[in-house]
Amino acid sequence: MFTPQDLQGIPEFLTLIEKGSFTAAAEALGISRSRVSQVIARLESRLGVQLIQRSTRSMHLTEVGEQFHESCRRSFALIDQAIDRAQEEQQRISGTLRINSVGGWFGERILAPQLLEFMQRHPEVNIELDFASAHVDLIADQYDLAVRMGELPDSTLIARPLARYATHVCASPDFIAHHGQPSHPRELGRYPVALGSLNRWRFRHRTDPQQSCEVTLKGHLWCPNGHVTRLAALEGEAIVSLPDFYLADDLRDGRLLPLFDDWYRPDSQVSLVYPRARYRIRRVQALVEFLLDQLQPDRERGIHTDRSSP
Repeated sequence: MFTPQDLQGIPEFLTLIEKGSFTAAAEALGISRSRVSQVIARLESRLGVQLIQRSTRSMHLTEVGEQFHESCRRSFALIDQAIDRAQEEQQRISGTLRINSVGGWFGERILAPQLLEFMQRHPEVNIELDFASAHVDLIADQYDLAVRMGELPDSTLIARPLARYATHVCASPDFIAHHGQPSHPRELGRYPVALGSLNRWRFRHRTDPQQSCEVTLKGHLWCPNGHVTRLAALEGEAIVSLPDFYLADDLRDGRLLPLFDDWYRPDSQVSLVYPRARYRIRRVQALVEFLLDQLQPDRERGIHTDRSSP
C-alpha cells in the first residue's frame, strides 16, 4: 500500500515529460526551473533509479524511466477518470433515498404524492419510505432524511422548517352534550381524551401572550395515528388535538366543535431533518429543495393558520 509520500514528485515528473523541458514544466507548474530539477532528483533518489538522462541541451528518458512514465501515466489517467465519474455522479440525480417520516394524513396524503412526483421528474431515483412512529437515529440507521412534526431536540442535525399547520382541540356535539365542555385547559384531565404520541398539551392565551399552561393527560385512548384519534372524536368517544389537515372539513361542517375560545395550542411544525454530510449528496439536496418548494407555499394557500391573535 503506497503512502502520500510515495506520490511526491510524480505529478512534476509527468508534467516534465509532457512539456519536454524543465523550463516549460516550471512554467506550467508555477514554480522555478531549479525547483523542478530538485523534485525530480529527489524522486530518483527515493526510487534508487535514474529516470532521465540530462545534457546541457536535451533530456530523454532512460529505459526504466520510460516504463515508469507509462505506468504512472496510466495510473493517473485512471485517477482522473475516477474524479470525473465522482463529479458526474454528484451532478446526476440518481440512486436510493431512505426517508423516515411521520405517517397518517401528512405522510399519506401530503408527503407521499410529492415524493411520487419527485420520482417522476427523476426516474433514476429510488425511494425507501418508512412511516415508523419511533424516532430513528438517522446516522446509525443510515437514513438520508427524516420528516418530523413538533418540537425538535437540540442536535447536530440540520433542521429546515417545511410547513406549519394550525392545531385544534375539539370534540363532537354528542360528546359535549353527554360530558359537558371544559372551560379551561386544566379541566381536560376530567374528560376522556384520545392521545397520539404526546400526553402533554401546551396552550397559550389568545389575547394575553404572557399566559400559558401545560396539561399532562392520562388518555382514554392511545394511538399514534391521526385517523384513529379523529374517528374517536367523531364517534363521541374522546376529545382530540390534531393538526388542521385532519380536522378542517369536520370543523367546517360542524361534525366537530372547537372547545376553547380563549386558549389555543401552538401550530404544528413540520421539519425536514438530515445529517449535514448527506446534504452534499446531489439527490438529497434536490429532494430537500423540491419539498421546500412544493410545501412551503401551502402556508399562503390557507393550510397554515396564524393563531397568535384572536
